Amino acid sequence: MKGLKVFIGLALTIGGIAFVKYLTTQAKLLKKICVRSTSLEWREVLSSGLQAYISGTPMPQTIPLELEVVNDSDVEVEVKEMYFDIYFSGIHVASVLNQDEAILMPNSVSNLEIDVNLDLAGDLIDIGLELLSGDNEIELRGNLKIQASVYEEYNYPYKLVVQGNEILEESSGKCE
Repeated sequence: MKGLKVFIGLALTIGGIAFVKYLTTQAKLLKKICVRSTSLEWREVLSSGLQAYISGTPMPQTIPLELEVVNDSDVEVEVKEMYFDIYFSGIHVASVLNQDEAILMPNSVSNLEIDVNLDLAGDLIDIGLELLSGDNEIELRGNLKIQASVYEEYNYPYKLVVQGNEILEESSGKCE
């Protein structure tokens, strides 16, 4: 009976250590993932939408957003959900909730395309004045929900601030 207790205790200890090592390995792997935005034509799209509104033609209801996701880890990960808020010179212009799942293969770069639904109710005059003022800031901030295994799901924050065509701030892993 004593030998059985020792065996069970040893098996539980080894299993616990292996499980903790697995979880820390997965957490390290997710640090090797980064996100970059590759579509920065927002100012032009908003400008043409405002011109369409002024001329009485229908405004575009969606703007394409393409995110480039780099997976430098050795494991496949799955993007479960993406949520972003988008601001144009401090004016909220869109919210994005995309629940389409995407698989990121190991050591790869993937392009995720999202159609962003514009939410410009009541802000068209402010947007027009901002467009006239010159270089505008576009800020995209939100989360990607990433799953590396059955056990782990992580919220992966992303923030991008662009002025003109220059990226002022981008935070989401280390893209190299």
